[in-house]
Amino acid sequence: MSIFFRIFAVALIRKRIIMTNKEQYAVFCQRQPEMPLTMQPWWLDAVCAGKQWDVMLFTRADLDGAKKKEQGAKTDEVIAAMPYLLRKRLGYTFIVMPQMTMFGGIWLSSELHASPALQEQLAKLVTLRLREMKIAYYYQHYPIGNPMPYWLEQQKMKVEERVTYRIDHLTDNTDVEDGFSKNKQRQLKRAGDLEVDYEMTAEEFYAFHKQCMAERSRKLTYSREFLLVLERKASRAGQSAFIRIVESGEDAGARTVAAAFVLWDKRYMYYLIPAYLPSAAETGASARLADEAIRLAKQKGLLFDFEGGNDDPGIANHYRQFGSQPATYRSVSKLYRPSFAILLWLNKLQERMRYT
Repeated sequence: MSIFFRIFAVALIRKRIIMTNKEQYAVFCQRQPEMPLTMQPWWLDAVCAGKQWDVMLFTRADLDGAKKKEQGAKTDEVIAAMPYLLRKRLGYTFIVMPQMTMFGGIWLSSELHASPALQEQLAKLVTLRLREMKIAYYYQHYPIGNPMPYWLEQQKMKVEERVTYRIDHLTDNTDVEDGFSKNKQRQLKRAGDLEVDYEMTAEEFYAFHKQCMAERSRKLTYSREFLLVLERKASRAGQSAFIRIVESGEDAGARTVAAAFVLWDKRYMYYLIPAYLPSAAETGASARLADEAIRLAKQKGLLFDFEGGNDDPGIANHYRQFGSQPATYRSVSKLYRPSFAILLWLNKLQERMRYT
């Protein structure tokens, strides 16, 4: 390799000409300590395995380049990004949320959070780029407190509220059970003889969850391969654990009665996949499982997100009894091809049939 080629290659790297969008996004994420778990590159690699995800990047120059250039600022610096999953089916191309992914959409740098004017410009630019992609449909959930759904609604996109349940008051001076309902406290007393361990494997968890769903005459909504890939990525990042609740019997020996797959970022622990045997309901295992997960979050100095409860009143009530409060986030959607509505209807019908 000649010295001239080496110099040219270094120059390209320094100018980030040869960096892919995903590589630039990874650099951007490193500067965003508040970015939620489900928008991290490793998470997207895991939940989109075998599928196509990419990211839209927005620089200073994209929004007000001329002004910033006059001020001598770095016009090529990424200040907002929108990771997305692009799917293709029956001749349609569309953007939807990846499986088990609560938050997505456009992530803003602190500079953009402080500038409504730039947020409005960004919303216009996003809608323009989406139209240029010629997609049939767009659908993403935006993180709590993200202002972009408001501006996208001004661009004729549909915005709907969703709810998760969070515990934001975990401090060193309080016990996690202080906020529990009397019903949950009674269940925990019944669960006093149950044991807890963190030794469960992904294979064991999948088999146990499958058993739990079979008792309800239902099927899992995710595959074994999906869980194995996600657990492998999460464990490498040091951001996950399996919690197992075990009932010990003199005759039958020990049996797993509840388990959960939890993950966390720098602020929250997420109760991603809880599972418990309906036949063991009287043991108080479900309460013991949530209690242990919340205690783990407190131990790590994190807040707690039950990661759901939006569509099931029973689950929402269950989560509220642990002292959690509803937290609103928003979904943003746009139907670009009216005929795609038929595919959406069929998908919703399939989901309803899965749980009946």
